[in-house]
Amino acid sequence: MDTLPRPAPPLIRRMASETPRRLILLVAAVTALAVGFVIVLAAGTSSARAALSSMSAKTGEVSSTNDLYFRLNDMDAQAANALLVGFTPTMAIPASNNAQASESTYEQDRAAASQDLEQIAQNAALAAKDTKLLTAIGGYEGLIAQAVYLDQHAGPQGPAAPPAAALVLYEQASGQMHNDILPIAQNITTSDSSDVNGTYSGDRSGAQRDAILVVVLTVLLAVALIAANQYLSRRFRRVLAPALGLAVVLAVAVGGLGVSTLLHEAQQLKVAKSDAFDSINALTNARAVSYDANADESRWLLDRTPALQQSFFTKASQVASVPGVAANAAAANPSSYYGALNQATDTLALDAGANSVSNVKLGGLLGTELNNITFPHEAEGAVATTKAFDVYIQDDGTIRADAQRGDLQAAVAFDVGTQAGQSNYAFYQYDSALQDIIGINTKAFDAAISNGQSSLT
Repeated sequence: MDTLPRPAPPLIRRMASETPRRLILLVAAVTALAVGFVIVLAAGTSSARAALSSMSAKTGEVSSTNDLYFRLNDMDAQAANALLVGFTPTMAIPASNNAQASESTYEQDRAAASQDLEQIAQNAALAAKDTKLLTAIGGYEGLIAQAVYLDQHAGPQGPAAPPAAALVLYEQASGQMHNDILPIAQNITTSDSSDVNGTYSGDRSGAQRDAILVVVLTVLLAVALIAANQYLSRRFRRVLAPALGLAVVLAVAVGGLGVSTLLHEAQQLKVAKSDAFDSINALTNARAVSYDANADESRWLLDRTPALQQSFFTKASQVASVPGVAANAAAANPSSYYGALNQATDTLALDAGANSVSNVKLGGLLGTELNNITFPHEAEGAVATTKAFDVYIQDDGTIRADAQRGDLQAAVAFDVGTQAGQSNYAFYQYDSALQDIIGINTKAFDAAISNGQSSLT
């Protein structure tokens, strides 16, 4: 019996059964994988570069808002100091810390704050808040100018005894600063910091995701190339196609380099944000709050109310909180805070190699830094800064004791004094240590951004 002819195979089977067409399908598959590999790698490195640039720009804006908050606080502190000692004092005041020196520092802060406002105004989303700040600051400066004018023309005056009208104007100005101006500035800083946190989380996750995609595509591409080589070796009896062998090596090498680069970028983003910027943000905020607390000290000597004592210890606790002593308790019994802070500071210890700090019982902004030690000499700097803050706080006890026994001249002289053993000397030693540790983290931040950009290039 004759057999019926077999039906023709389907189109796809016919194409796959013919060697040229099989080669075409193989080349198409390899090409698609290669194109996908290149696109993902290029997009990943481009996103990483944009993330690093964005991190640098956003943290620059946060630095401006933090500096604005600091400058505004110091303006009010300098105004308080000027009225505290008076422009025509009856007591001897060194030129380095007389009213004229405070007025000069006030003007420097004012100019720096204007520059910060110009930087903030470049962000369209913050333009309305920037305009509101400008208006409020203008009103504040007008009140301070009137208070200073009255003080300058009041004639000789004792310590902490400005003209009543000048004190009223200053209290109005300070109230405006703390009720209207500083909350807006703090809100801008908080908003900017939140933006940095959100952007960082997405950018770092994106770099890690892109690295995983590159790994997957590298493996698929290498497997496809090896499969192509095996097909050619069976079909054409060749052990190895040199071009395909080179392509496998090249794909693995480029893929490995891409994965390494993307993971490196994710790590540099972590160093820049979590290790460096988080410390910078906490420490610059600590500096602004510290200057405001220092101003509260002077304001308290001008008008010794429980509210100003409460304000001082609230801010001191923001900088360095201690276990078992809340801000309210510290204000009611200052010696409890003095003692607890001194004890917590004395127990701080540098671990072997000075790469971390142990026995950290402090909270607040300095506690944040003590628990985020990463870079060389950062541990020593953090401990030195905390100890310097403790010295300044202990001096606060001397000021309050002098004032409470009625010796205002001694209290004012000790408060504004810049000689070793006096309060402002201790405060500026603390401020210097604070700026040193900020500098360590800023240098590390800049290095991480530069390192990441260089590796991408």
